[in-house]
Amino acid sequence: MQRVSFPPTAEDQIRKLLAQRDLSFDEFMRLAIYEPAAGYYSGRRDPVGHEGDFVTSPWLSPVFSFAISRLVAEFVRRTTDGVCSVVDIGCGDGRLIREICDLTTSDHPSVRYFGIDQSLARVGERPGPPLEFSTSLLVVPRSSPALVLSNELFDALPFGRLVQRGDELHELTVTLAGDGSLQWSERRADDRYIAYFGSRGIALDDGRFADVSLEWETLYSGVVAHFERALFVTFDYGHEQRALFSGRARRYGTAVAYSRQQATRDLLANPGEQDLTAHINFTDLIRAGERAGCATLVLQSQAMMLLELGVTDHPLLQMLGDEPLESPEAALKMLAAREAAKRLILPDGPGLDVRVLVQSRGMAADTWSFQRAGMLP
Repeated sequence: MQRVSFPPTAEDQIRKLLAQRDLSFDEFMRLAIYEPAAGYYSGRRDPVGHEGDFVTSPWLSPVFSFAISRLVAEFVRRTTDGVCSVVDIGCGDGRLIREICDLTTSDHPSVRYFGIDQSLARVGERPGPPLEFSTSLLVVPRSSPALVLSNELFDALPFGRLVQRGDELHELTVTLAGDGSLQWSERRADDRYIAYFGSRGIALDDGRFADVSLEWETLYSGVVAHFERALFVTFDYGHEQRALFSGRARRYGTAVAYSRQQATRDLLANPGEQDLTAHINFTDLIRAGERAGCATLVLQSQAMMLLELGVTDHPLLQMLGDEPLESPEAALKMLAAREAAKRLILPDGPGLDVRVLVQSRGMAADTWSFQRAGMLP
């Protein structure tokens, strides 16, 4: 009988390297999450959705896409001839850009829509113009105005785990214990992290942990540089620098793993089988954009952003009428849909946890609908 061989898993590859040396958490995460053949996002299964490990706002309720479609309409009105692009960077399975396209194409036929992701394994069928999917931002015209969206893109970037030990910054590493299990170790932090904190004037308290990606600023700078005229709208979990690296709430960092709709701090469990994420430093994005000539319009909660865009006009957030539903099952389904929609704007969901940064480059920096509430802390 011919023996069946299976390709190495992410954990296999991690253990092979650990037999030779410790791994920084950044290295561990790159293998566990992004290794092309075996990583978490390799396309073997869809991690997003009610049957997956976590749910994003577009998956939670269609009212999210409804609100963004309002922003698309406002953006198109501000272009001289209506010729522009709507771009979703880190589009994943493409749900958000598909729904936006469906909601706005008939009213704005000159708009082109792009879903960009490093892997298109989860996109499925690609409908063709005006919607295009690609692994490269180069397919998007540089000269025409663009509304550039990203939803939970930056908090998925590989990050390092740091901890302050007296006067020295340490970096957490992954090593093999005597019984073969994965465990944490420490060493003096890589010079790049020491430079990160030093250049920003960040001083961690003794014993305080922090999770930092050196790619937050780099990725955002690259996105901004591609466009001559654009509105950049970034939805993500995170805080400005002062709040992220001080105070009691995040003393042990923000890193978390997601599996089967459950959050855990066990970041080393089941490599390649759970998502890993950490809150971002929005100050990195703000500074990167402003260095490239962007104006910062708002940094506010997702709930406030959606409310200012008119999300409550969606039927799921309207008062119920007197029309009876056809069955008890239909009534329960409607109730569940309404509760999911409310989570986007109420404190018990991502409405307050997710924040939205909006910057503009080469476009008007005032009188947008989402600015009515002003800058929020």
